[in-house]
Amino acid sequence: MNRKQRRAEEKTGKVAARSSGLLEETLFRQAMAHHQAGRLRDAEANYRDVLAANPRHTGALGCLGLLAHQAGHSDAAIDLLRKAIASDKRNPEPHYNLARILSDCGRDDDAIVHNRKALEIDPDYPGAHNNLGALLLLHGRLAEALATAVHGLRTDEAAGLKSTFVMALRSLDPAAIKLDPDVIQLLVRALREPWCRPRDLSAAAGAILLRTPAMARCVELVSHAGPARLNEMFSAADLATLGAEGLFEALLSTSPVTTVAVERILTAVRRAALHDIATGTLEGDDRWLPLVAALGQQGFINEYVFDVTEEESTQLDRLRDDVAGTIARNEAVAPIRLAILAGYLPLHSIPGAEQLAAQPWSGAMAALVAQQVVDHRDELTIRSTIERLTAIEDGVSEKVRAQYEENPYPRWSRVLAETQALPVDAYIGMRFPGAPYKPLGNRGLDVLVAGCGTGQHAIQRAQQLKSANVLAIDLSLSSLSYAIRKTRELGLTNLRYAQGDILALESGNTFDVIDSSGVLHHLKDPLTGWRRLAGLLRPGGLMHIGLYSSTARRDINAARAYLAEQGRGFSVPEVRRLRAEFAGRAPGDELHNVTQFSDFFSMSECRDLLFHVQEHQFSIPQISDFLRENGFTFLGFETPARTGYLRRFPGDRAATDLVNWTAFEAENPSTFAQMYQFWLQKN
Repeated sequence: MNRKQRRAEEKTGKVAARSSGLLEETLFRQAMAHHQAGRLRDAEANYRDVLAANPRHTGALGCLGLLAHQAGHSDAAIDLLRKAIASDKRNPEPHYNLARILSDCGRDDDAIVHNRKALEIDPDYPGAHNNLGALLLLHGRLAEALATAVHGLRTDEAAGLKSTFVMALRSLDPAAIKLDPDVIQLLVRALREPWCRPRDLSAAAGAILLRTPAMARCVELVSHAGPARLNEMFSAADLATLGAEGLFEALLSTSPVTTVAVERILTAVRRAALHDIATGTLEGDDRWLPLVAALGQQGFINEYVFDVTEEESTQLDRLRDDVAGTIARNEAVAPIRLAILAGYLPLHSIPGAEQLAAQPWSGAMAALVAQQVVDHRDELTIRSTIERLTAIEDGVSEKVRAQYEENPYPRWSRVLAETQALPVDAYIGMRFPGAPYKPLGNRGLDVLVAGCGTGQHAIQRAQQLKSANVLAIDLSLSSLSYAIRKTRELGLTNLRYAQGDILALESGNTFDVIDSSGVLHHLKDPLTGWRRLAGLLRPGGLMHIGLYSSTARRDINAARAYLAEQGRGFSVPEVRRLRAEFAGRAPGDELHNVTQFSDFFSMSECRDLLFHVQEHQFSIPQISDFLRENGFTFLGFETPARTGYLRRFPGDRAATDLVNWTAFEAENPSTFAQMYQFWLQKN
C-alpha cells in the first residue's frame, strides 16, 4: 500500500468515526427529550441504541440507570451507574446520580461517599452539597453537615442548604462551633432575611458572639470588675469590628438573646450607657448610637426583662423626665438619649411620644422609632376593628385572656423569607416520608388556627399551604392587634383574624386543617377542648397540635414548686429578681436549669413559663390514647430529634411508632423541651 492509499483510508476512517459519534449524540438527545417528556419506553429504546453503538457512553449508561431505578430495578440501576463511572472517571454526574439512588435504597453511607466524589471532581457541582449536607445531618454528623452547607452556599442559594445550615447550627454543641468568618456572615444573613425563626438561632449566635475578642474582653470585665464606663467595655476598634461583622446588631434586632452570659454583658452595657449619659460623658458621642439603638430594639423584643438596680431606676426616672420635657418644649431630642431610654422602656410610654413619629430619623433610630412608637399607634387603631367571633365566658379562658392582654405572646420580628407555598399533600410528604397519610388532593383548604397569639404561626401556615383560606382566632385583643399589623405588612390576603374561645366554637363551620399549637394545655380541660376541635375537622382532615411534655418540664415544675413555697408573685420587678437569682445559681442546679429554656429570656414568655394561670402537661402514652379513642392516625413529630430517633430505631423509617418515641424521650428527656409538635389525620 502506497502513501496516497494509506492517507485516503485514514481520512475515510476519521469521517466514519465522526459520523458514528454524531449519530450517537443525536440518538442520545432524542432519548433525553423522550425522558424529560415522560415517554419512558421510547427513551429506554434510544438509550439502548446509543449503547449498542458505544457500550461505554457515559450519559446513556447513567440515564438508563435512572430509568431502571424509576421502574423499581434499583440493583440494575446501581450496576449501570457504576459502569458509567468506570467509563469516565472525571465526570461528576454519575457519582451524583448513584448517590441519589443509593440514598433511596437506604445505603446512606455509600451515598455520602459518592456525593463527596462528585464534589472532588467538581467542587461546585449543582445539588451535591445540598444532598451531602442533608445526609450528614440525617446521620448526626453535624459539624460535617455545617461545613458542607457553608461551602455549598458560596455558589448555591438552595433552600435545602440554608435549612441544613440552620439545623446544624441549632443542633451542634455551641462549644463545637468554630469562630469562622464564613459561618458568621451566613448566620447574619440567616437572622436578617431570615432563613428560619430568628429565635431558633439565638443560642448559636450568642455562643459565637461570646468568642469574639470584643465580647470575650467584656465577659472578663463584667465577671471581675464593678460598674464600668462604655469606653472601658468597648474600644473604637471593637465598635468598628462589631459593626462590620453585623452579628451583634442582627441578633439584638431580631430575637430575644437566649444566652445568660450575653444577657449579663448587655445588662452591663446598658447600665454603663445610662450612667455615662447621666454624668454627661456620652452626650454628643454618636459612635455609640448603633450599639445603644440595637440594645433598645432588644429591650422592646424581650419586653424589658433585664434586671434593673435601684441606682438605674433613679437615673432612668431623671432621663425619662428630661426627654419628656424636651418633647413638651418642642425641642429636638438627642438620638443617643432616646436610644438609651428605649433600652429600659418602650418609647410610646413617654408623654408626647407621638411627636417622635413625625420627625425624620435615619438608620438605627428610624427602626427604633418605628418599632416602639409607630407600630404601637397602628395596633391601637387596629384593636377597635377586630371581629368578635364568640363570647368569652369560661372563667379560666378569661384569666388566660387577661394574662395575654398584659403580655402579648410572643413578640417577634420576622418570618421565614423563602416560604414556598405547597399543596398540603406535598407539604406532609416532605416532612413525613413514609407516614400512613391519605392525600387530600389538589383543592382549596379551609384552615383554622385555634389560638394564634401574635400571629407568627398563623402567618407561616397561610404562606406554607397553597390555596389555603385561614381563620386565626385568639382570646387576646392585644395579641390579635400585633398579628394583624404584621400580616398587613406582609401583604397576606388569605388570612382572617377574630377574637374567640375554642370552647365556644360552633359546630356549623368545619375545616380541612386545624392547627392548635401551645393552646390546649392552657384550657381548664384540654381533652374537652381537643375533642371540640376534632368535631370541627372534616373526615380525612389534618390536625397540627402542640402540647407541653411532662418529661421535658421537670425542671419547670421544680421551679414552680419553689416559687409557690416562697410566695413569689409575677410582677415585672419580681420576675426580674427571680431571673437574676436563677441565672446566678450553679450550673446543674434545677433552678439554674430553667435558663436552658428560651422562654426564660422575655417577660411574657418567662411569666408563661413560671407563672401561667393554667397549665397541663402530657406524655406520649396519653397522646396515643387520645388518638386511638378519637379516630386519628399519627403522622409524625416535628422535631430536630427525628434524625437521632432514626439512628436509634432504624426499623421505623416513618418515625411513627409512639412506643419507640416514649422510650426515646425517656433516654433523652429534653427532646421535647419546647413542646410535642405533631401532625394527625382524622380517619
